[in-house]
Amino acid sequence: MEEYVEWLMLPHDLQIGFFEEAEKESINLASRIEDISKVLRDATHLLKPFVKNLSDNEELYVVSAVDGSRSPQLSERLGVRYGVFSVGIKIIKGLESKEEILKAGVFKRKQAFSQDLSRHFFEVLVTYHERKLALEALKKSDLVLIDGSFYGFLFHALRTKTPEESEALKKIVQETFKLSEELINSGKVIAIVKRSPSRAIGGYFAFINKRDNPYTTLLDKFILSFVMPRKTIFYYDDLLGTERHIIFYNSIASMIRRYDSMDTVIEKAHENIMSPFRRFELPEDALNILARAQVRAFDGVPTCEIEYPRHISKENLERWLAQPNFFNEGTGLPLVLDLVDNLISIPSRFTNEFVNEIEARTLEKLGGSDPDILKLYFSYLNPQKPL
Repeated sequence: MEEYVEWLMLPHDLQIGFFEEAEKESINLASRIEDISKVLRDATHLLKPFVKNLSDNEELYVVSAVDGSRSPQLSERLGVRYGVFSVGIKIIKGLESKEEILKAGVFKRKQAFSQDLSRHFFEVLVTYHERKLALEALKKSDLVLIDGSFYGFLFHALRTKTPEESEALKKIVQETFKLSEELINSGKVIAIVKRSPSRAIGGYFAFINKRDNPYTTLLDKFILSFVMPRKTIFYYDDLLGTERHIIFYNSIASMIRRYDSMDTVIEKAHENIMSPFRRFELPEDALNILARAQVRAFDGVPTCEIEYPRHISKENLERWLAQPNFFNEGTGLPLVLDLVDNLISIPSRFTNEFVNEIEARTLEKLGGSDPDILKLYFSYLNPQKPL
């Protein structure tokens, strides 16, 4: 009981009650884990034929990673909705650091726009600057890694409520799409899906068998981290084929328990794929040239999901992935992506400090102005903070 300090502060009856609840939950959890263990053992038999060894490659390539970070909250203290962001490139060859480029940026929107629109606009804006920086990295690299799927930003932008959609949002979505197309067409860029929600394995088996299965509630990363040994690769195309994108099967998995009719589930899955392309007036076949794979580099870490253009040969892809020190043994992700992530991360409270700096510099510049006007302006905008 030494570690349960807060528990001991409760009345005795509550302590007993919560111990009883913990016992019930542990029984349920143990049963759930046993069920999952059986499901994973079954998955091994189904998926093992699609898991391939990743051969060693001693050749080193110049690899860049591009990532961005944005303030988790927006500040509205100065009559404007402010956010800050950073984007950066880290370039390495093996373990040798070659170059890094870091850029700071500010997001500013009128308070008249809804917070929902501002939040999603901000997200796309950061992706736009990441893509621009990735094009710069192409000139200096054999391979460029971007954080997140090539067109993932479209599905984030789709969350904005339609009546509030602005032309500015539509414009930046279309511009970001064009930049992403350039990266895809270069044949030197792959996307790392770090926080992958993929449940395509369960969705695929549900689609072909026309019924639910235990895999629809499990992430592919979870399943494949059990199935795949170290130094192996799993190509989704080998299991799913190339007729439908992985998002289709993810949608099947997420909706199969919501609708009784499998026909309805399939129809909704098709709608999910097409919705952002139709809404933002983009080519509806854009996803057709993209494929995904999962790589297990080391024991003890999860798989890493990768999206790549199909015109990149598997031989080239595997040469890049199998080069020495490409993956971080601690995370299972590409080392260079972990490095750039550490460089560009913005602390959660930094936006407030940034706005404080704007306020202080503004007051300094307006030192000769009418003090009553200054007091009125800043007190009106920020009544909780004395001038």
